[in-house]
Amino acid sequence: MAKPPVFAREATGLVREVGAWPSFMATVGLVTGGVPVLYVATMYTAPGANWPLAFLIALFPTFLMAGLFTIVGISMPRSGGDYVFTTRGLNPYLGFMNYWGIGLGFIFTAGVFLFFAGTYPGYFLSGLGAFDGNAGLTSFGTYLVAPGPSSGVGVVILAASVLLAVVRPRVTWGAIFWGGIISLVFTVAMFVALAGSNQSSFASAYNSFIGNSTAYQGVLQTGGVTPPSSMMLATAAALPFAWFSYTWYNLPITWSGEMKNVKRSIPIAILVAISFIAAYYILWAILVSHAFGQAFLDNWSSLASSGSAPIPGIGGFVPFFALLVYHNPVLYCVMFLALWLPMLYGTPAFVISQTRYVFAWAFDRILPDRFASVNERFHTPILATLLVSFGMIVGMVLTAFLPGEFSTALYAIFTFGFIIPAIAAIVFPFRKKQIYETAFIAKKKFILPLISWLGLGSGVYLVYSTILSYQSGSLPIDSFSLSMFGIIYGLAVVIYVVAYVRNLRRGLPLGLVFKEIPPE
Repeated sequence: MAKPPVFAREATGLVREVGAWPSFMATVGLVTGGVPVLYVATMYTAPGANWPLAFLIALFPTFLMAGLFTIVGISMPRSGGDYVFTTRGLNPYLGFMNYWGIGLGFIFTAGVFLFFAGTYPGYFLSGLGAFDGNAGLTSFGTYLVAPGPSSGVGVVILAASVLLAVVRPRVTWGAIFWGGIISLVFTVAMFVALAGSNQSSFASAYNSFIGNSTAYQGVLQTGGVTPPSSMMLATAAALPFAWFSYTWYNLPITWSGEMKNVKRSIPIAILVAISFIAAYYILWAILVSHAFGQAFLDNWSSLASSGSAPIPGIGGFVPFFALLVYHNPVLYCVMFLALWLPMLYGTPAFVISQTRYVFAWAFDRILPDRFASVNERFHTPILATLLVSFGMIVGMVLTAFLPGEFSTALYAIFTFGFIIPAIAAIVFPFRKKQIYETAFIAKKKFILPLISWLGLGSGVYLVYSTILSYQSGSLPIDSFSLSMFGIIYGLAVVIYVVAYVRNLRRGLPLGLVFKEIPPE
């Protein structure tokens, strides 16, 4: 009996139809989607922090890892590019186990943000009802914010995103690009509105709305938030969230095998996008504090997290605060769309990115070959897409009913998970010298190759950030997180062992797969 080929097929069956700027828009949507509202909702965890400084500090280690992924994406443009790099450069078993965790972490986190996307229409309606004194509208909006209805809205968004993700790539990426353009227009309008407000005008508007001349001051007194004596200590506490807010910028290399002119597209999709995102975050942090007062937002977020905010059903929804200042429902709608649209146009790109991990695992014969099948008409892996979608629904349900524990455990997966590719970058030029010399760009060397320096710098910060997160309490090691890690990584062990035995019986030692780079 003839031995099976090393990979599932001689070619992926995917097509190069993805451009640089649609990928840029996808990165912006993937990274920023949900973060502004989540930022306001969690400000109480680092009261008094200099958030613009925190985002700026977190940008430096982010750029190190982003530079690493840019080099990898250009040098090895393959589906699931960072997984391919790590398994070939470090260790197949460790690489798969790590990226199985990261892949599930991404998929489940997408469920988290789908849940958030489902809550935004509820926030919008609750705020509009409260402003107009419409009790029925407020009640309906509050109902939509509840776990069940929010999950239902999230499922609708996911279904539309899956449909968009499996049609012809040209249609999918065109929709992502124009969705991003529209979102940016609304974002500019939102920033202009925030710049036109200040703490004094908002305090007056808020007091007038509540009907109490001391209502604004009352939030400061009842929130229970006390900043530390040192602003730098407060800012240090903000660093884990600031770093996490930049994650997902590596996802363009998962579809790098489908990019046109990858040498131009990858830097735009990662480095240019990260620069834009940093400017967005820093400007957002400056403007919301200027518009409403940082102490107010710190204390409001604390009250909202405990369910005791003076206005229920709006969480950290900044457009409502602007509505109190401007009394303009059209502006309110524009600001809502500026915050909601990135999650909508980013979700199809996210589905695509995660199917490429599943596709890569199947192409390497770890998962069954059928998950690497590509529909000839649409040039998309439909079965892998359905698997990813199911995982996102699981993540959304877990978010709805185990919000704090689940989100914290996912944060830990990313914190640990990016250390492994950083180590792979350090050793790759030495362990895989032939591949490095023939395939990799940017081979300049100062004692160590550039890619090794990028991996070393990223790894040092990630270890420091992990320790800092643990000390601050944002990375607790408890029974829930340990159980979740045990299930996720235990399943990875089982899948790898089963694949090893299955392929060995077919006459294909799995180790042979990882001695080669998959075909394009």
